[in-house]
Amino acid sequence: MYCDIHEMPLFRDGDRKVIGKILDESPGRYASYGKDDIIAMQGYACRSIYLLCSGGAYAKMVSEEGKEFTLDTLSAPEVLATPFIFSTQGIFPVTIIAATDCDIWVVGKETVRRIIEADTAVLHNYLTILSDHSMFLSRRLNEFALQTLSSRIVSYIEQNGPLNNLQRAAFILGVARPSLSRAVSQLVSQGTLAKSGEGYVLA
Repeated sequence: MYCDIHEMPLFRDGDRKVIGKILDESPGRYASYGKDDIIAMQGYACRSIYLLCSGGAYAKMVSEEGKEFTLDTLSAPEVLATPFIFSTQGIFPVTIIAATDCDIWVVGKETVRRIIEADTAVLHNYLTILSDHSMFLSRRLNEFALQTLSSRIVSYIEQNGPLNNLQRAAFILGVARPSLSRAVSQLVSQGTLAKSGEGYVLA
């Protein structure tokens, strides 16, 4: 498996010699996953970061009642579990699942700590990722706790462009497809959305 660590947001602009030396001493492990395989399980110990070298993955949460909520979707090159490894609880608050066949480079917590302490560029990247993740969670909280489904559909289109796959949108928005279809139809009849060749767009 080939994976250029310097393509990852966490290690971008870092000192290649410093990072390389530490990784040579503690290289971690490589793993391949097929579509729908579980990469990490909600509630389990989080002792590493997962460098997504190829493919895509998504994070979901499952309540005690079995209700599922898709929190985020990610594509390579990306780093998974960055906000979790240094948490007090030290567990995954989400389940990470392969959206496609994907390759992962797993790097241990102490190795990441050594790199952060040795390279200020990586430290800056880490803090930026944490801040961006907090902002992302704030937006998601606003979308799912404070907005109606209609408002969430409008926000989805504003952020992602035309809504052209109801099944995928329902999955991301955490609703059943029939509920999404009814809400879209209502927005079209109200004149908020219009159907175009690319999908549903804001009117």
